[in-house]
Parts: sequence; structure tokens; C-alpha cells
Amino acid sequence: MTQAHEMIIKRVIGNNAVLALDENDRQFVALGRGVGFGSRQGDPIDTKKVEQVFLASEDAASSRLVEVLTETPLECVRAAARIADNANERLGLRVSQSLILPLADHLHFAMQRAVEGTTMEFPLQWEVRQLYPAEYAVGQEGVRIADEVMKVHLDPAEAVALAMHLVNAQFATPGVGAAMQMTETIARIFDVIEKTFEIRLDRYSMNAARFVTHLRYVFARVSTDKQISDPHPTLFDAISHAHPEAMACALKVRYLIEMAFKTSLTADETAYLGLHVARLVMDVREAVPD
Repeated sequence: MTQAHEMIIKRVIGNNAVLALDENDRQFVALGRGVGFGSRQGDPIDTKKVEQVFLASEDAASSRLVEVLTETPLECVRAAARIADNANERLGLRVSQSLILPLADHLHFAMQRAVEGTTMEFPLQWEVRQLYPAEYAVGQEGVRIADEVMKVHLDPAEAVALAMHLVNAQFATPGVGAAMQMTETIARIFDVIEKTFEIRLDRYSMNAARFVTHLRYVFARVSTDKQISDPHPTLFDAISHAHPEAMACALKVRYLIEMAFKTSLTADETAYLGLHVARLVMDVREAVPD
């Protein structure tokens, strides 16, 4: 983050936070241990105490920024900044306040849950681990960083939520967006396959991972409008004849994808879905002892 330079205190938020103005009259919130202690409006900031500086820009209005940073312990912001730095090094994510602030806010509530001994359900844990292994790994490291910096023991499953924050930061649109949409859709697809074939899928198996990889490619092609369109129109009919149950299931899967992404799948994409469903079900059934 930007270091403080020629900053004058506009308002003392607390012992560890002040609202300040730089030489160009831009508003910042400066954080640091004791940065606001004994200070008054108009005083220059002791830059040696400043750890983080946040600009009150368009994506973080001044009032909201002050509110969040007033309510968030400094330790949570420190941990979030370290996690963001690690995400920059490991994932190439840009370290920005739009990444740090949501992380800090989440860590604050995670810390409260840890102190109170309450747990939070993470129903999409498997899907996140399969879809975003790199982000999940950074999320796991993030939990360790938070434990160290915040002096609490977070639920290891918090790595899922941290991973989703990192995934969301890679999308242009704010909020959960395409990342959670894709994750939830995959969860529903597995439910449909299990119910259709009355089987139990091991979410951690190589078979499931292989199928998820195929779905990721489907989603990528859909999002970039580059779906498979084979010049041979007999493909769909041939696969339907060879694997009628799998194709019937693939049509249900196609409906889920079309509803989630407001798109239409080509016949060839659906045919290949049928092939992969058939392979997945065959592998699962072969693995079950008689």
C-alpha cells in the first residue's frame, strides 16, 4: 500500500486510525498502532506509525471506508494485507484495498466466531478445492497467517471462504459473481448425476476431479463464446444411441448450465457432456465391489 507522505489529520477515528488529507487534498484512512493517540485535527501524521493507507476512492466511499476500518481490528487488517501479499506472489493478484478490505472484514467475523467457539458451514468446500486448488492453497496459508497475526485459532475450513475472496478478486464484477455461480452449478450437477443413476460419487476421487476439469472447460468455452461445434452432425445421435441414459442425464445438466449462465449449449457440447457422464458413471460402478 502507499506510504503516508505530507499527510495532515482531518479527524481522529481512534487510537489506531485517522482520517487524513494528503498534499493534493485527497482523503485517506491511515492505520497503525497508536497513529491517532494524542493527536488532533490539523496535526501532521507520524509516518513512522503508519502501517496501511487506504484511499477513499470511487470503489470505497469515504464514509463506508471509515466505518469498516473503525469496526475492524488492526490485527485483521494486518493479516489481510499479508494474505493479499501472498496472493500477489502466488497468484499474481494485484494488492489493492478492494482485495484487502473484504479479507479484513471476513477475518474480523472469523475471529469473532473463533473466540465465541461457533462454527460456520462451508457446503461448497469440495467444489472450491476442486475448482480452485491454487486459491484454496493460498487460503490455507491465509488461515495460518491469520492465526499467527491475530493470535486466534481459526477453523481450517475458513480457507474455503478466503479462497472465494481470492477467486472473486479475479473477476471484473464485484461480489460472488461467476465464481460462486460456477461452484454452485457443479454441486447441482453432481446431485443430478447421483439421483439419475442412484450412485454415490466420491467427491475426492480422481474420477470426480476429471469430470470437474471437463466442466471447467465447458464453462470457459461458454464464457468466451467458443463452444464446440463439430462439422459432423451425427455425433449427438451416435452418442445418444450408445449411451441413452447418460445423454438423458446430460440434457438435465445442459439445462442447469443454461439457466445458470443465461446461454444455450450446442448439441456437440451436450454430446460431449453425455460422453463424460457415461465415463464417470462407468468408472464409479466399476469401482464398487460386487
